[in-house]
Amino acid sequence: MLINGIEIDLTKLEKPLLLVSEDEELLFLQLLQPILEHEHIQCQLALSTRKSISLVRDFWLAMYKDREKLYINSGHALLYPIRLIIFEVVTQAEYFKRLSKKSFGDECLSLIYAIVLLQFVLRWIKERFSDNEEVYEGLKLLYRTTDDSVDDQSSPSREQSIGQAIAVKAIRFEVRENSQEFASLLYQTYNFLHDIENGEEEKETTRLPSMRNVGDTLNLFYDKCYTTNEVTVTG
Repeated sequence: MLINGIEIDLTKLEKPLLLVSEDEELLFLQLLQPILEHEHIQCQLALSTRKSISLVRDFWLAMYKDREKLYINSGHALLYPIRLIIFEVVTQAEYFKRLSKKSFGDECLSLIYAIVLLQFVLRWIKERFSDNEEVYEGLKLLYRTTDDSVDDQSSPSREQSIGQAIAVKAIRFEVRENSQEFASLLYQTYNFLHDIENGEEEKETTRLPSMRNVGDTLNLFYDKCYTTNEVTVTG
């Protein structure tokens, strides 16, 4: 499938960080495919590469399922240290927990939250490290596809492992040193999603019940001017 002009095989996403059933994997693809087919790809950072889409799936599952029944697949986590650190710093935050409480059991709402939330977070990370060549070298596969046919089960090269380790350390440090700013980002994202949901409820008698509303919500996200620190986060 062409995503942002790049061919990506959605059946060959990276392995999930969380333990997931085949039915849940299939449900995610069924929910996502209509969005991409109808060019609802306004959240371009979140839906740009196999790696970012795989992280959307991780967030979606964490929001959709009971948190007490979520388990990290330790073998897969070792393969994707950058995805893991982003997943950890976001899902441990209070406003992620609030969103997951609201979207629990609602596969469509969970997908909206996951896509928009990851768009905001990836933009925040990109802004901080795009001028740091050493760190961005490890992060670049989050933002652009260089070779979508690469077998992600193979062991990374020594250079890749070093680059990933540098990026993981940098993200952890950045979030820790700017904890209030990161918390503010998630707070603003929470409020933004809350405002969207309220707008949808004015038009519908039930809360975001169909896939049509997923597309509508992402269109609203794209059209609405939303900034943090005077920098757009709509990608």
